[in-house]
Amino acid sequence: MREGKPRLAIFGDSHYACLKQADVQGLVDLSALEVEYWGHVGGRFRNLEFRGGAIHPTDDFTAQRFAKFNEKGRLFLPASDFDVILLAGARTYLARSFLALLRLRAQGPLGALAATSAVRVLLAPIAFYTEYPADLAQMTPEMPALAPDIVPFLWEEVARITTEAGMTLIPQPAGTITNWLWTRAEYAVAGYLAKQDHEHHNAAYGALVLTAMLDHLRRVVLPDAAPAGMLPPG
Repeated sequence: MREGKPRLAIFGDSHYACLKQADVQGLVDLSALEVEYWGHVGGRFRNLEFRGGAIHPTDDFTAQRFAKFNEKGRLFLPASDFDVILLAGARTYLARSFLALLRLRAQGPLGALAATSAVRVLLAPIAFYTEYPADLAQMTPEMPALAPDIVPFLWEEVARITTEAGMTLIPQPAGTITNWLWTRAEYAVAGYLAKQDHEHHNAAYGALVLTAMLDHLRRVVLPDAAPAGMLPPG
């Protein structure tokens, strides 16, 4: 760890927006860290590669799009510039995987779920869809009864796989989840029903993820920091 505040990169797709909104709105105190954001909409993740210890866009247009939303105008993201990298969203749709595995269990045996780095890498997956998108629910009659037994196991497997990949899982905060597989409507983006946007979430959700991240970092890299928590309004 270098001297001074630990440096945190929050790297993600459009789902990192709720974290940045929470930061900008002062819902979470990140003053113990030097924070930098680097990300863009998910389609551009197809145009990224890791080489030479950094994440590089594969074309100039993508590089400029990522640079546009970074305060330093970075065209690429060198891991060595940071102590911690939080992958926010980053195309990790656990909701789809969980539904697929519940369907598999309902129809037959459950299949098995199947790097070290100088930088500490955390993963905050994309939150479950906001309750209840009828076109995305894809629930069979058998699946809801299986969820209480299977979903905690799936979270354990995701945490294990994440650890084996050299990362630490920052799971979706339990208080934001309803009926095991959905995000509570209070954490949806404004106007989500009219927009039919059950996928993205608001600053209140982002604040809870950042608070969970700070709780973890306080144990491992910020031992002298005050307990993490959302700031009171005002």
